[in-house]
Amino acid sequence: MKVFTLPDLGEGLPDAVVREWHVSEGDTIAAHESLVTVETAKALVEVPAPWGGKIEKLFAAEDETVNVGEPLVGFAAEGETVGDEEAPPITPEGAQTAIKEPIQPVDELSSDRDSGTVVGKLEQGQDVLGAEQGISEGPRRLATPSVRALARRLGVDLLGLSENGALVTEAQVRAVAGSRPRAAIKPSATTPYTSPSSPPSSTTPQSTATEREAELIMSPARRAMGLSMSRARDQVMQITLCDDADISGWWGNTPALLRLIRAVQAACMAEPTLNALYQENRLAPQKSVNIGLAVDSPRGLFVPVLRDVGMRSDEELMQQVADYKHQARETGIAQSDLQGATILLSNFGTIAGRYATPVVLPPTVAIVGAGRVCQGVVVIDRWPAMRPLLPLSISADHRAVTGGELARFLQAMLQALSS
Repeated sequence: MKVFTLPDLGEGLPDAVVREWHVSEGDTIAAHESLVTVETAKALVEVPAPWGGKIEKLFAAEDETVNVGEPLVGFAAEGETVGDEEAPPITPEGAQTAIKEPIQPVDELSSDRDSGTVVGKLEQGQDVLGAEQGISEGPRRLATPSVRALARRLGVDLLGLSENGALVTEAQVRAVAGSRPRAAIKPSATTPYTSPSSPPSSTTPQSTATEREAELIMSPARRAMGLSMSRARDQVMQITLCDDADISGWWGNTPALLRLIRAVQAACMAEPTLNALYQENRLAPQKSVNIGLAVDSPRGLFVPVLRDVGMRSDEELMQQVADYKHQARETGIAQSDLQGATILLSNFGTIAGRYATPVVLPPTVAIVGAGRVCQGVVVIDRWPAMRPLLPLSISADHRAVTGGELARFLQAMLQALSS
């Protein structure tokens, strides 16, 4: 059997979730045809078949998580031997295109091969092989890739578990995790917190190892959010400006989200510096306004892109928004639809909150936050009057955007929303 392992798809995460198999065991598939759709870092990626042949075994079920380097598909062998072929790396850009080079098969029964650490071509020249024949003092492998991944999730140190050079098993890892005192595990949001010095309450049952594992594992969407926020923290010098827009002229007659999209478009035309990308200390204003729309769902936070909003009708934009919301709830959003934003929009006020400090995600330089509409007092012809007000909070990267540019952008949005 030739075994195709899950490659690193370039998202910076150690695993992916199988969402849809396009083949079944016993099927015959041609090289480069779509094999499986996986979800990683919130995006859906189609993985093509590395070669043609008969599918002998699917190693994962739908909605199951597979670690990078673990077996994904087994092909019926037709006289091939291990090492005849080599595996090229797969990137997000190339994951949905045909693989032009064959991928190295892996012997399913081999115990001395760890395919979970390297994806790509391995040097096999005579000089390299000759140098590797000597005794090596490299680090000893303590467990298989799947057991190492489980140990990371449960916070178990593999050192000390290995006996006489034997690989640590999954049962050993789970046994260690299950024997820990409850205080060693981070309390979940749904259970009462117990201080390290206090014994467990008699009314609070002890968590099993499986329950504790579930508390520690984060979904791909949440892990991707964590990576993005860490990058924003380390790279962005953020400033935020707030104000209220009088929307009495259209409130109740036009979808607020549509008016926000058009207001962002108008403000980008008035102050193009905020519709830009900042990379390698260079600011590049963009001609098209591509709005990354924050979409909240039970699956996590998604930011799909409304492309070239100036060239699209109101009906097209609202239909695209509806499609993205459905995909976020039910199936996930394609990777290509999550890329290419030039400015971001978060309509958090549909849930709660008036003002915020929205986080700028590099390489974009600005994000617009819209709060909850409320009734407020404004002065009309020197007399107080009650009007519906839409709170706006706009954050920008101060490395690339001046305070004046941010203020003019906000002013343009206030004018567009008040007309």
